[in-house]
Amino acid sequence: MLEKELILIVILGLLLLFYFVIRFGAGKKETISKSKEVSRYLIGVRALISILALVGVILWFFME
Repeated sequence: MLEKELILIVILGLLLLFYFVIRFGAGKKETISKSKEVSRYLIGVRALISILALVGVILWFFME
């Protein structure tokens, strides 16, 4: 069984990896700054990942 701290690191690491995959898949920085749709999409992705991280941390506190 994984240690409690290692589980939190794995959860946050996977969320960070998920963000970077989506971010690099969205295109170059110039493309993102020119497109309002992509910019709004990435803002939504950041919000979703933040919510998932918050839920993960809350659940992590209730682990034994």
